[in-house]
Amino acid sequence: MTMLTRRRLLQTGAGAGLMLAGASRMAMGQARTLNVTAYGGVWETTIRSCFVAPFEAKTGAKATVSLGSPAQWLAQVEASPAKPPLDVLIMTPDLAITAAQADRMQDFTVEKIPNLAKIPRQFTDACLGKGTYFDYGVAGITYNKKTVPNPPKSFAEFVDRVAAGDFVASVPSITYAVTPIMLIWAMAQALGGSVENVDPFFDAMKKMKKNLLFWSGPNDFFNHLASGEADLGIYFDGRTWNHYDEGATWIDFVNPKEGGALAAVAIQIPKNADPLAFAYLNEVLDAQNQTRFAEVMNYAVTNEDVVYSAKLKPRITPWQQAAFPPYEKIAAVRNGWVDRWNREIGR
Repeated sequence: MTMLTRRRLLQTGAGAGLMLAGASRMAMGQARTLNVTAYGGVWETTIRSCFVAPFEAKTGAKATVSLGSPAQWLAQVEASPAKPPLDVLIMTPDLAITAAQADRMQDFTVEKIPNLAKIPRQFTDACLGKGTYFDYGVAGITYNKKTVPNPPKSFAEFVDRVAAGDFVASVPSITYAVTPIMLIWAMAQALGGSVENVDPFFDAMKKMKKNLLFWSGPNDFFNHLASGEADLGIYFDGRTWNHYDEGATWIDFVNPKEGGALAAVAIQIPKNADPLAFAYLNEVLDAQNQTRFAEVMNYAVTNEDVVYSAKLKPRITPWQQAAFPPYEKIAAVRNGWVDRWNREIGR
């Protein structure tokens, strides 16, 4: 009915001035609602305050936030590609590549997203040009300063000292989604291996096995250190500093000299999504908005114009000092790594 009324108005000329006065704002927002995604907890509240709020203020549109996981969100889009139920997806790097290769996602260009010009090209290339990274963490060595006054400075030293019984280490189990990247690939690479050769990793695990604990969730790792069951382990920088800010000032973090694995969060727009999604993405990649996000989350962000606070800057690992995982290559062999882990490690 609304469409018919507009046609009549245009044909007769009646009310044309009124329509022109309001058409731009209506088209850009008031009649539209974008559906974006976020993880739960502090992620959701931070997404709302740092990205949704400025998007709504600038466009007049509304943005609802759907909680869940990347695999769930991608499945929803794949089930309805002509009319996707979600306009913006938060994705793990491997799923971002899968979605890009399947031609499910839209191309990212500076013309569509001006702030993309401030994102290092490597982050967009990693998503095959159909997405980009907007924040990242680094998986390095987190330790208890009370029991480890002189922490290992490299993966090689970590392996040698844990194998020798100097420490008990807590490492992620294979049930944790990014273990193949943050532990298997990162340690294999650091010890002279590669995607094609992860023998150095499995050899190292055999050497350390008597002094290893396994965590399946991030809180498990913290509990291992807090209880004294473990002295150190492989963990993320941002989560380490979140614990520190919550009172665990006995905890600290080292980026191994070989470079801890960069674990990024990608963001993509499905094909046939509302074009307003590009305006939302421009807010996600805005330097001021990312600065606020980083301060809350204790993780690095990707806009090159971001200036970290005096508190946050020492905690941030520049991405150039991290190990950049070849996600596409890892995806091709990941299942084989998991099978081998289950046979040789089993936890």
